Amino acid sequence: MPDWRDEIRQRLAGLKLEPTREAEIIEELSQHLDDRYAELCHAGASDEAAYQAALAELSTSDILQRELRRVEQTMSREAVVLGAGRRKVMENILQDVRYGLRTLRNRPGFSATVIFVLALGIGATTAIFSVVNAVLLRRLPYPQPERLMMIFTTADRDGQRENEGPIFGPDFVEWREQCQSCEQMAAYIGTWPGNLTGGTEPERVRIARVTDGLFATLGVKPLLGRTFLPQETGRPLFGSDTAQAGNTAVILSYGVWQRRFNGDPEVIDRVVRVEGDNCTVVGVMPNGFNYPGEAEVWLPAALGTKRDNAFLRVVARLQPGVTQAEAQAEMTTIARRLEQAFPQTNRGMGVNLVPLQTYIVGDVRTALLVFLGAVGFVLLIACANVANLLLARAATRQKEMAIRAALGASRWRIVQQLLIESLLLALLGGALGLVLASWGLNLLVAAAPQEIPRLNAITIDVQVLGFTLLISMLTGIIFGLAPALQASKPDLNTALKDGGRTSGGTLRHRLRNLLVVAEVSLALVLLIGGGLLLKSFMRLRDTSLGFNPDHLLTASITLPEAAYPKMAQVKTYYQQALARLGARQEARAVGIASALPLGKNGARIQGDLQVEGEAAERPGVSANKLAVSAGYFEAMGIPLLKGRMFDDRDTESSSGVLIISESLARALWPDEDAIGKRLNIGFRGETWREVVGIVGDVRQNEIGAPLAQALYQPFLQVADSRRWMLGDATFVARTAGDAEGFAATLRSELQAIDKDLPLYDVAAMPQVIAQKVADPRFYTLLLGGFSGLALLLAAAGIYGVISYSVSQRTHEIGVRMALGAQAVDVVRLVVAQGMKLVLLSLVIGLAGAYALTRVLEGFLYQVSVTDPATFALLSLLLALVALAACYVPARRATKIDPLAALRYE
Repeated sequence: MPDWRDEIRQRLAGLKLEPTREAEIIEELSQHLDDRYAELCHAGASDEAAYQAALAELSTSDILQRELRRVEQTMSREAVVLGAGRRKVMENILQDVRYGLRTLRNRPGFSATVIFVLALGIGATTAIFSVVNAVLLRRLPYPQPERLMMIFTTADRDGQRENEGPIFGPDFVEWREQCQSCEQMAAYIGTWPGNLTGGTEPERVRIARVTDGLFATLGVKPLLGRTFLPQETGRPLFGSDTAQAGNTAVILSYGVWQRRFNGDPEVIDRVVRVEGDNCTVVGVMPNGFNYPGEAEVWLPAALGTKRDNAFLRVVARLQPGVTQAEAQAEMTTIARRLEQAFPQTNRGMGVNLVPLQTYIVGDVRTALLVFLGAVGFVLLIACANVANLLLARAATRQKEMAIRAALGASRWRIVQQLLIESLLLALLGGALGLVLASWGLNLLVAAAPQEIPRLNAITIDVQVLGFTLLISMLTGIIFGLAPALQASKPDLNTALKDGGRTSGGTLRHRLRNLLVVAEVSLALVLLIGGGLLLKSFMRLRDTSLGFNPDHLLTASITLPEAAYPKMAQVKTYYQQALARLGARQEARAVGIASALPLGKNGARIQGDLQVEGEAAERPGVSANKLAVSAGYFEAMGIPLLKGRMFDDRDTESSSGVLIISESLARALWPDEDAIGKRLNIGFRGETWREVVGIVGDVRQNEIGAPLAQALYQPFLQVADSRRWMLGDATFVARTAGDAEGFAATLRSELQAIDKDLPLYDVAAMPQVIAQKVADPRFYTLLLGGFSGLALLLAAAGIYGVISYSVSQRTHEIGVRMALGAQAVDVVRLVVAQGMKLVLLSLVIGLAGAYALTRVLEGFLYQVSVTDPATFALLSLLLALVALAACYVPARRATKIDPLAALRYE
């Protein structure tokens, strides 16, 4: 007899029956098939024929068909029930939304307050997130940007480890040929302002010098034309040993193409003058591409063949599947081979790979994350404030919730309704916050330092909109959950009494107090952080600069090597310019310098010195080396402490002289008179120079940096081999009147000498100083704004809790006053309740500030992250604000009529 069970089990597999029911059906059908098989065999059918005939009847079996119909009916009923359940849930949600909107409309004052508080928190958070999203989170606009790496040299210099050092030209060639982990590799020599003529008026543009493979490495194709060919190399920089050929090809940015050539597609093969060289336009890059360093024009780079001056920056694209660690290991091996081959120049030199996005973001990552955390505190304070308002409102809705519960509403149903009301408030607050964020973002971008990367890309995009929606919903749940859970458990016996007073409950009271403690503590952390930055900024602003910035105009100029190839021509130009400017009655003193203090242009050189009579450079002594004119010190207001200033005696043919700063004189000759001493200033081919004067110290590079040791040489005595030292120079003019008013005169006098040389960075010295403190000023204003907002919200929270407490204790206060309590006693009672919370908040906030303000260490100047005065003063300020917030409702409590209060029940 055949075994039918496996066949029947396969037929039943799709019905997903319970095991017991499935076994019963298998047994019944097996018996039926056995009977049919036996009947067919008895009628004379063969075994195979009987088997096939019985099996064919299985599909039409009444038992199987009946079970199929039963399963279909069950599934249909479940689908109907499920659909009805879903419709019921949606109906409930829509009903709650309609009811919530009516409730908010019926309480416009309450709703407006909550929405505005949330809008402040969500708007500030959205604005900061927009910056974080554009600068930190948004991918670079290149194909597979995660494969792009910056490659630096590492070395120990002056006892410190340098991890982002530049590369020798020959080393770059070796890297490019040997690196198997790199699909492509290219280099560039930074970005500098330069002169561009051709098209419209001459202008100053940012010029990047790059190797031919940079654009291909980044994966960017030109919009028009082509990129550089390997044989196209530009004018060498920094005294390079390569042939003195000029630039012959140039690539324009989209902005320059539109601005100077009106987007003319026939611009390719046109000739323009870049830094005095006639260059053929070979390409135009697409809109938005400006790498490196906000470049507007690209020239081919000259690499050099000697390992005597490292100035290249290298970017590489890794092979698909190669990790940063694998590429790092291979490049380290290559560096060791080069160290063995060239021990004099490459000793101790390693390699460091950094993702390109990390390099572009730089130090701003820490600042943005700190301020994102700070604005998160503001949002939490706003949530705590709103939660307190909802808790107070929930106390007045106990009877409503009790009636709903008595009519059969489950606790979850009540929680759902209240959470939907909270979400409606949060979404409305988020919508208003988005408007505030849009306004605030414009102000933020306008005030932000220009050094923030991708500043122009900061906008409210789809990611920011999604973040705002998400943060609004999370905020609605955070501030709405606790009040909803509290309100969903009403005391029916008390709440349903006709005319009965609502009961706040101990748990609700403690929760409100806890929320106040949390927001006051967070506000104190922000206040202390903002106070530290403010104190640091004030000290930075009041730092002595070593010169007088009043009535001082500055302007920079570049003499292109193509137009002024000889040092004699460079010096002649400066002599003519100083003579013309010095003849103007408005100018009290005029000078030039190879690098302006606190400026960003010119040759900024720092190096070792050798004292006459000593065999080697003085260890541990390094000075800024500057070339200046005779009138420079008078124009800058740098005091002469000893000796003399430069004058007409100091010419190219006279003996070499120096003026040194006070700190350098003290470092080299601590117990001797420096006047008359001789120095070798460390330049190739230099002779010994005599110190003829000592001047005051100047903050040359950064306001926050220590006073710089410096030496000054007359610009007329700069060697011909160091033309690069005077190629860029800055004019300084001390004026009798308004410094900015002298700008037009200065410009016209210089254009009379050479009309093709544009002046740039024309500014009064206070503006130069203001740019140097732009970062700390911005950070101080930002965190200070958050701190002020937090203080306002915390004060509102304290006021709300104490006001609610007074309303709940009306009967108690009335009894006390009826029994003889004075107004001062009532004030003391109410204020003491609030100040207990404040004192607890101060303890928690001080502990939090002590731990969290350490992230500000890199932003502070001459201020400790645990500065006791700041901690104490701002704690006292918060306590006074909190006292005022407590006093107002306390004063109102003294106005309670005892008779009316006794009838309150």
